[in-house]
Amino acid sequence: MKPAVFGFSGLRGRVGLDLTPELITGVTRAFGFHLGAGRVAVGRDTRVSGPSLAAAAAAGLTSAGCDVVDAGVCPTPTLLHYTRTAGLRGGIVVTASHNPEEWNGLKFCGPDGRFLSPDELARFRPLALDPPGPVGWDRSGSLTAADAVAGHVAAIAGEELFRAAGRGSLRIGMDAVNGAAAEAGPALARALGLEPVLLNCATDAESLRRGFPRPPEPTPGHLADLAVLVRRERLDFGIGFDPDGDRAGLVDETGTPLPEEWTLCLACRFVLARFPGPVVTNLSTTRAVEDVAAEFGVPVFRTPVGEVQVSAGMERHGAAIGGEGNGGVILPRVNFTRDGLVALACIAGLIRTSGRPLSQLAAGLGDWRMVKTKLDLDADRFVRRAGALRTLFPGAKLDESDGLRLEGEDFWLHARPSNTEPLVRVIAEARDRAPDPEIERARRALTGKEQ
Repeated sequence: MKPAVFGFSGLRGRVGLDLTPELITGVTRAFGFHLGAGRVAVGRDTRVSGPSLAAAAAAGLTSAGCDVVDAGVCPTPTLLHYTRTAGLRGGIVVTASHNPEEWNGLKFCGPDGRFLSPDELARFRPLALDPPGPVGWDRSGSLTAADAVAGHVAAIAGEELFRAAGRGSLRIGMDAVNGAAAEAGPALARALGLEPVLLNCATDAESLRRGFPRPPEPTPGHLADLAVLVRRERLDFGIGFDPDGDRAGLVDETGTPLPEEWTLCLACRFVLARFPGPVVTNLSTTRAVEDVAAEFGVPVFRTPVGEVQVSAGMERHGAAIGGEGNGGVILPRVNFTRDGLVALACIAGLIRTSGRPLSQLAAGLGDWRMVKTKLDLDADRFVRRAGALRTLFPGAKLDESDGLRLEGEDFWLHARPSNTEPLVRVIAEARDRAPDPEIERARRALTGKEQ
């Protein structure tokens, strides 16, 4: 049994090819044995394959003797919040996050409402690839249903940070890509006293069968329709989610989509003004995070790429807020996971408390310009060529905890092998200019074409 991708974020594959109900049942039975008997939550996003794969997950868990709590369609952070607050043994989210519709997968969390750590996943993976047989009929688990969304919405709306921000009237555009936040997002907006104007928030079977109405990631190029809505309706801002609701992209009141890197920066500005403390993010996130943290005199700590790595770093450093530059905001006061609903509350709170439009609040973040690219190299060749890359940036500060990151006074570059594909990702950023020279030098060094 060998799924297409069983990486740090769990299991992922193409439905009907690498990923089948039979595979799901075996892997989730293994997860049930890994957790031990008890209650386990199962939630899913809105992919057409979701109901059958969630049913297969429930079958696997109950055949391991676990009692399954079916949370239905809900954002990933909602399922993790419910797992922790309801005192469950663990949880599974049936989602492929930002992958296209033909993909699906499983994300696994423990009783603390966090994804499995690399060590935990390493212990679980061999069991998942060769699962044990089911328990006897008399030890099979039960299946019940629960509303996980209501508790998550109430927890965010009732959080001191957001209550203190007031309830000033704001009209916002919301594009949930017909995904898991299609109902949770509007519910939170209304609980916060916002007026949501909805786009791509359908949940009926016919709409879902047509697939995602835009590319899944909430990046600026994918939020064009939301930008039109914000301009046409003269809204205060727009927010777009990915299919499982853990990431958010923004559109300002002028209808201009903002870089996804800025979602975390703006959330930091809101949170740190009220509860200053360390910020933790990954090595590939914009250095504008340091600029925002400096406004409040707090340090920034960087971790290897990956939500699990960031959340562990946040706990280690006692962070007030953290996240990743892909639009993922982690607020430990609510959740130790990326949470698009928390991002929504932070941006609304920032606008309300500052009395300034989003375009002005984001204006100071544009000093840094980022470029991302991929190189057709495997991890072994990257290791062999990394020395050549180091020599091209003499005097740069080095971090080798996740590939190679080099940082100068007005630039940084991060090159790292992908966890799931035979390629190297290269991200560079420079202040007041495009980092094209750094990207080109890295490409030449890593491909052996320095001349």
